[in-house]
Amino acid sequence: MPRDVNVPLSFSRLWLRCLSKTLLAPLLTGAWLTGPLLVGMLFSPLAQSEETEVTASATQQESAPDLRMAIDVSGSMKHNDPANLRASALDLLVTLLPERSRAGLWGFGEQVQPLLALGPVNSDWKQAARSLEGRLDDYEQYTDLEAGLRAAAEGAQTQVGGDTPRQIILLSDGMVDLREPAGQKAARDTESRQRIIDQLAPALASHNITVHTVALSRNADIDLLQRIADATGGLASVAETPEDLLRTFLAALDRIVPGEQVPLENKRFVIDGSVDEFTALVFHGPADSAPVLIAPDGQRYQLPSSKEASSLPDGVRWEHQSRYDLITVTTPQAGEWRIEGQVGADSRITVVSDLALVARPLPATLYRGFGYSLQATLANGARDVSDEEFLATLDGNARLVPEQDADAEAASGGGSKDASLEASMDAVTTAQQRGLERDGADFNVDMPAPRQLGGARLTLTVAGYRDNASFARQLSQRTSVVDPLLVEPVATSGASGSSGHPPKALEVTARHPLLNTANTRLVATLRGERLAVSEQGERQWRIDLPPLERDVSADVQISARVELEGEARFIDLAPFTLNERAARRAANLDRTPIEGEAFGEVQGLDQAGNEKEDLNALLLKGRLPIDKVPALINQWFEGASGFAQREAESPQSRMIAYAVAGVIGLLALIMLVRRLTRKTHHREEPHV
Repeated sequence: MPRDVNVPLSFSRLWLRCLSKTLLAPLLTGAWLTGPLLVGMLFSPLAQSEETEVTASATQQESAPDLRMAIDVSGSMKHNDPANLRASALDLLVTLLPERSRAGLWGFGEQVQPLLALGPVNSDWKQAARSLEGRLDDYEQYTDLEAGLRAAAEGAQTQVGGDTPRQIILLSDGMVDLREPAGQKAARDTESRQRIIDQLAPALASHNITVHTVALSRNADIDLLQRIADATGGLASVAETPEDLLRTFLAALDRIVPGEQVPLENKRFVIDGSVDEFTALVFHGPADSAPVLIAPDGQRYQLPSSKEASSLPDGVRWEHQSRYDLITVTTPQAGEWRIEGQVGADSRITVVSDLALVARPLPATLYRGFGYSLQATLANGARDVSDEEFLATLDGNARLVPEQDADAEAASGGGSKDASLEASMDAVTTAQQRGLERDGADFNVDMPAPRQLGGARLTLTVAGYRDNASFARQLSQRTSVVDPLLVEPVATSGASGSSGHPPKALEVTARHPLLNTANTRLVATLRGERLAVSEQGERQWRIDLPPLERDVSADVQISARVELEGEARFIDLAPFTLNERAARRAANLDRTPIEGEAFGEVQGLDQAGNEKEDLNALLLKGRLPIDKVPALINQWFEGASGFAQREAESPQSRMIAYAVAGVIGLLALIMLVRRLTRKTHHREEPHV
C-alpha cells in the first residue's frame, strides 16, 4: 500500500484557498485533482460561444462525481489475474478519487456481493477500500454480468432511476455465464446478453449513467462490452497486461474527474509562475527503482525510507507503489523540471493553476471514416484571457496517436535525443496532427477521419511565452476508434455462439448515431462471391452466409456506401473471420500474441507448464512420488478435457468416440462375464 510522507497542507485547506480565487466552479480536492478548472475536450460539429462553454463547464462540475465499480470475481479471474492486480488498480483509483466524490464497489460472479457501500469518499472510505484486497479472491464459478451491472447502477435503490450523472467501471474477463440446467443454459445466457443490449444499457443511458468497460482478456465478450460503452457514452478498453489495467482504470478516471496537465517530453516538463501545485504520476516497471525529481535549481526530490520522512522538503507528498509513483509538490519553483528513472506510457504532470483550458469531455468513441472538431478556451479564473501580447505568442496542435505508437514514444523517452526523434518520426506515419486556429482566447481545429482501429490518445497542446517565461497547457484523454458499423454472427439453431458451428448469417448494426438503412448501403463478399444483404429495421442489416465446413476459415469482406448531407463516402469494415478458431488452430495459436508481461505470466504459469512436463518425465523414469499421482491424473484430465472441447463436435471425432466407447464397453462386459463364470480353487496346506 502507498506510503504518505510529510503532508504539510491538508487538501481541504488547499481546496478552500483555491476556491477563494475563482467562482467558475466548485473545485475537486485530492492528490492531483485540486484545481479551479476541470478540463476535457469539446467534440461538436457546431462552434459555441466562449460564454456558453464556460457556463456549461461550471454546470457540469456542480454535482459531486459519483463512481461505482463492478468487478468480476468469477473463477476464471484466478487464471487471468493470478496476482490480483485488480487490487493494485483499485488502489490507484482510490488514491486519485477526490474527497468530495461518492463511490461504491460490487463484486459479481454467480451472485452479486456488495463489497463497499456507496458513500462519500473520505479517509475512512479509502481505508475500507484498500482493505478489500483479500475479498477480491473470493472466486465464484459463474458470471452474472447483467446482475452485477444492474446492482452497481441501482446502488442503494431498488431500481435504476434519477438523472444525476453517475459513472460505472465494469471489469470482466469473460462473458455472460449463468448457472442454469444444461439443456437451458445456452438459451438463458443468450437472453441475458440480449437484455443487457436491448433494455439495460439504453435504460442506463436514459438515466444519465455512463459505463466504462474493461475487458481483462481477449476471451471476454468484447463486442458486448463495447456495445454497453457505446450505448452509454463510456470508454471501452482491453487490458492484457498489468500496465494496461492500471492505464485503463486511469483513463476511465480521466473522464470522470479530468485534470489540467502540462506536456511531459523526454522526461522534462515546464512549470510556469501561475502554478500553485503540480503532481507527477510516473508509471514504471515493478523491478524499477522509484523516480527522482530534479527542480530547476538542481534540488533532488527522491523517495526516502520510512525512517527518513523528514528528508523531504515542506510541501511534498510522495506515494509509492511497485508500478507507479505519485509525487505532489505545492508552491513549486518555476522553470524546467526533470525526471530521472523509468517513465512509462501514460505518465503525466497535472497542475493547479488559474490559467487553464476550458472545454467539455471528448466522447469516448471515434468512428473510422468520420471527422470531428475540437474547441477549447484559455481562461484565467472565471474570465477569458485578454492579454493580447500573451495570446499572440501562443501556438498549438491537436494530435491523435494510436496506443502502440504512444507506448513506443514513451519507451523512447529513456534513450538518446536522436532515438527519441526517430521514434517520433516513425509514429507520424500513423499519428494524425493538425495545427490549432486561434481567435482571441479560443482555439479550434477540424480533425480528419481516424484511420486506425483500436485505442488511441488524443492530445490538445497550447504553448507560448508569458512574462518572458515558457508557458504550456495540455488536454489529453484516451479514446477508442471503432468501425461505424458493428458486425456480429447469428448462431446456428440449437448452437451457442461459442460452440464452434459456423454462423448461418451475420447481423450488422449501425454504431454511428447518424447511420441508418436509408442512407447506408452494404456490400458483402465471401471468396469473391457477393452475399445477399437485407434490411432489418431502421439501423440493422442481415447478411446470409452459405454453408461452410467448421474446419475451414474464411473472411467476409464488408464495405459501406454512406450518403450524408449530399456527400458520399465509402468505408471498408474490418474483415469478419468465419471459424476463427479453426484458423488459429491451423496456425497453432490460441490467442493473439502480445508484448510485455501478460496476466497469466505474473504468478509463474510458465513454471506450472514445466511442472507438468517434469511429472510426466518422472513417471517415465519410474521415479514419480506417490503423492504426485493425483496431480498427474488431474493434468491428464485437463488435457483430455481441452482436446475434447475442441474436437468433440466434428463428425469424425464423434464416430471415433462411439467406436472407442463400444470397444471399452465390450471389454468390460467380457471381463465381467469371465469373473462370474470363473471356478473357485481351494488352496490346501502341505502335509509333512
